[in-house]
Amino acid sequence: KSQPVTVIYNEEAYVVEGLPETVDITLIGSKTDLYIAKQSVSNEVRVDLTGLKPGQHKINIKYNQGNSSIDYMVNPSVATVIIYPKISENKILTLDLLNQESLDSKLTIDNASVENDRVIVKGADYQIKQVAIVKALVDISELTLQEEGNVTLENVPLKAYKSTGDIVDVEIVPNKINVNLSISSPSKEVPIVV
Repeated sequence: KSQPVTVIYNEEAYVVEGLPETVDITLIGSKTDLYIAKQSVSNEVRVDLTGLKPGQHKINIKYNQGNSSIDYMVNPSVATVIIYPKISENKILTLDLLNQESLDSKLTIDNASVENDRVIVKGADYQIKQVAIVKALVDISELTLQEEGNVTLENVPLKAYKSTGDIVDVEIVPNKINVNLSISSPSKEVPIVV
């Protein structure tokens, strides 16, 4: 059940859709052969798309196993895949501060910044056209020290969104960034009246 499918193709040049992530395999043979086949770690489901041009293709999903004395069935055994040329586009990055209520009530975030506010979005043409905004999701609850000064949150994940708010499944380069936060404790001097 649920054997992962390995896909071989030029990931820098193409986007592939339509392949199942997993398949079910039924092995047919003698008990001894089946036992040996199940113990083997070299078995895998592999689909080689090398050499296929952009467009729609019907491909067979095959199970690569070394024991020739058993038969097998793959479900699904055929898939219709669509290969798109991969394109890239620059997008402006925006910051989204999450869980600000977890910050100490005496503190406030004056500024959140990144070294570079532009990222590259890669995918099929129709996917790139769907991207309305790319956000860095800055989770304030991940601050280990809550005090005044400058602090850096590392490896903040990036997400691409449609105008409807749904996530677009595209490649973002880089896919994580560091965000610098400037934290202060607002105060002022007041006279004491006796």
